[in-house]
Amino acid sequence: MTITIRGARGLPVRIFIGFVLGIACGLLFSNFSLAIKPLGDAFISGIKMLIVPIIFFSVAGGIANMGDVQQLKRVGGKTLLVYTVMTVVAGVIGLSVASIIQPGQGLDIDANAPVNAAANGLDIGQFLLQMIPSNPVEAMASGNVIQLIVFTILVGVAMVMLGERAARLRELFDEGAAVSFRILDMIMAVSPLGIFALMAYAVANYGIDIFGQIGKFVLADYASLLAIWIVASILLVMFTRISYARFARKMVPIWLMTLSTTSSNATLPVTMKVTNQDLGVPKWLCSFMLPLGATINLMGAAAYLSVLVVFAAGFYDLPLSLSQMVNVIFIGTILSMAAPGIPGGGIVMGTLILQLMNLPFELVGVIAGIYRIVDMGHTTLNVSGDVIGALLVAKSERLLDTHRAASPVAAPHSADGAS
Repeated sequence: MTITIRGARGLPVRIFIGFVLGIACGLLFSNFSLAIKPLGDAFISGIKMLIVPIIFFSVAGGIANMGDVQQLKRVGGKTLLVYTVMTVVAGVIGLSVASIIQPGQGLDIDANAPVNAAANGLDIGQFLLQMIPSNPVEAMASGNVIQLIVFTILVGVAMVMLGERAARLRELFDEGAAVSFRILDMIMAVSPLGIFALMAYAVANYGIDIFGQIGKFVLADYASLLAIWIVASILLVMFTRISYARFARKMVPIWLMTLSTTSSNATLPVTMKVTNQDLGVPKWLCSFMLPLGATINLMGAAAYLSVLVVFAAGFYDLPLSLSQMVNVIFIGTILSMAAPGIPGGGIVMGTLILQLMNLPFELVGVIAGIYRIVDMGHTTLNVSGDVIGALLVAKSERLLDTHRAASPVAAPHSADGAS
């Protein structure tokens, strides 16, 4: 099921206007800006309200709609392995690059700023043990997202195993996801007001220096995306022997879509056509891997979540230990695979990972004002990673049409595509 946010095309413009007006308000009317922070808090609370239903319905429903996984056999397992490894590597690179650039550090934060358990955290063994919910209802009520995800994955797998007996339940989960995203429509419709309040408060409270930190965040984000792309491109050329220049030229239609829509799902028809007809991946493999990749192979999102945690930790001068960094990679991978393939979905996931790392949420509102700028890069890397993953699996299974993949020009696009 493809989810779209109503009015998403005009929403980034309205958010940016709220972002700019919030800056002006924070500079000119500091007392007023500090007083309107509850409006921003209400916006963040609205997003948090949807975390449980979005994860429960979307993740379980997405797994259930995969169909009979036994039919996929080796290709299915290899697909999941490739996408998981790519997402983990992206998270590691994002965390490494952000740790070098250190966005968020250097501000003189008031001693009364929020301080929390992020400085202590859980060790890996304790974290893994606490992933298992003893009471899934309690996990939902308390907002324990990791336990919720574990339970939700089991529900989705069980529905797949039940087959047609779970058909009505799958429909219920699809409808539940649709309702959840419709509520998200309503909340995002007023997001410019929430962003205005959060940005006004941030400028009034932290001063003009915050802009330098936002710039460092964008720099760290795009530097990590570039590093990931270089690694992915090297792997592509090494294992498929496809010319990078020809691959890049054939990817242009996909990149134009990702930059304009910032949505993996909206780009999916173009992605499938190019991957099949221009790059030589069989149509049936494209039909399986690319929709799945749009759901679970979000390399850009994994990098962004790592950068965001480093940014928030540095902003509040809360150093991350090695075990916490491992937790960031693990949590970021799970959340990336659960991220909704919608414009601005990273705002929801950003709130989630800061909650799980016990970091303040207000920085999500600050980042949301410029999120469209970084999300163009996230989506482009997400979809490009899906295509590269499909090429790697097709090559390993000797299914890749090497002549078509190596051709210097795109193949004429037929209505049905190649088999």
